[in-house]
Amino acid sequence: MIVLSMVYLYGVLAQYAGNSLSDSVGGNEEQERQAFATLRRVEIAEERDAGRLTPSESNQLLADVEHEVGAVGKRRKHFFRTDVSFARWLMLGAMAIMVLGSVSLYQKLGYAAEVVFTQDLQTQQLTPQKITEFLQYRSERYGRTEDWYYLASDYVSAGKYQEAVTAFEKALEKRPQHAEDRVALLAEYALAIFYANDNQSSPKMQTVVKTILQQDPTQATALDLKGVAEFAQHNYLGAVLAWQEAIRYSVRSAERLALLSAIAKARQLGRIDYQQVAPIITHQLAVKIEWDANARPWRSDDVLLVYALAEGEKMPIAIQRVFPEDLEPLILLTNLDALMPTATLAETKKVDVVVKLSSINDNDLTKGRIIGIKHGLLTNSKEIFAIKVAL
Repeated sequence: MIVLSMVYLYGVLAQYAGNSLSDSVGGNEEQERQAFATLRRVEIAEERDAGRLTPSESNQLLADVEHEVGAVGKRRKHFFRTDVSFARWLMLGAMAIMVLGSVSLYQKLGYAAEVVFTQDLQTQQLTPQKITEFLQYRSERYGRTEDWYYLASDYVSAGKYQEAVTAFEKALEKRPQHAEDRVALLAEYALAIFYANDNQSSPKMQTVVKTILQQDPTQATALDLKGVAEFAQHNYLGAVLAWQEAIRYSVRSAERLALLSAIAKARQLGRIDYQQVAPIITHQLAVKIEWDANARPWRSDDVLLVYALAEGEKMPIAIQRVFPEDLEPLILLTNLDALMPTATLAETKKVDVVVKLSSINDNDLTKGRIIGIKHGLLTNSKEIFAIKVAL
C-alpha cells in the first residue's frame, strides 16, 4: 500500500510537472527556433537580392535552415524523454526498495509485535490470549530460557499442562547443567508433568524427582511428589517419611496443611502409628487473619509477619512471612518455625501472637507496624484463633 501510494503520488506530480515544463520550457524553445529561422531567412533573402547568392544557393541555405531547426527540436525532445524520465523512475524504484526494506527489517527485528504489546499493556487492552501469543512469539524468536519459562508458567496458569511440559523442556535445554536455578526449574517441570498426567504419578515424573533430590535433598516440591509416587505404589510408610520431610522444608502454611492431611490419610491406610513414625510437627497454632479489604486493600509490596512470643520474651519462638496470596487459608505456626533451636512452641504452653505489617522493600521487616495481637494462646490447641487486624 505504501509503494502504491508513492507510485500514484509520483504519477500525479510527474504529470503536473511535465505539463508545466512543456508549457513553459517547450513553448520558449519553439519561439526561439521560429525567431532564429525567420531571421536567417531574412538574411538569405537580403544576400540573394544583393547578388551575393544565386537562387540555387539561397534555396539550399533555406533548406539547411529548416533542417537545422527541426533537428535541434528533435534532439532536445529525445534527450528529455530518455534521460530525465529514466532518472525519475530510477529514483522512484530506489525509494520503493528503501521503504519495503525498512518495513521488512522492522518486522524481522520484531519491533512491530513489541510495540503492539506495549501499547495494549499501556491501554489495558491485554487479554490472556494476547499475552500467550506474545510469549509464544518471543520464545520462538529469541529462544532464551526466561522466554520459554514465562510461556510455560502462562500455560500452567491456563491449565494447558501438556503445552507447559513442552515449554519447560525447551527452557531446560537452554539452561546450563550447573546453573543455580536449574533445580527450581526442574521442580516446576516435575509439577507440570504431574498435572499433565491428571494429577497422577508417572515414570517420567519420578525420574525428574530423583534427579532433583540428587542435587538438592531438601527441595520441598520434589519431596512432596516423591510422597505422591510412594503413596501411588501403596508404600504408605515411604509416603509419610517423604511428606514429613517436605513439611520440614516448606514454609508456606497452605502447603503444610495439605501435607498434614495427606500424611494423616497415609497413616490411616498403612496403619502407621506415632510410635512407629514420630510426628515432625508436635505443636502448632492455627491463626486466621481477618482483613477488611474495603478498609485497606493489599498493596503489591505488603507483607505480614505473624509470630509467637513467649511471656517476657522479645525474640519470637515461631514466625511466618505472609504474602497476599497466603492470606485466605490458615496460617500455621509450628515447632519447626523457631528462630532459636533451644526455644520452640514445644517448650512453651502459652504465647502471644502478633501480626505486623511491613513492606517487602524494607531492609528490616521487623520495623513494621503492629496491626493485631492476641494474648495467652495455648500452643498445642486444635482451635483456630481469629485475629482481626486494625488498619
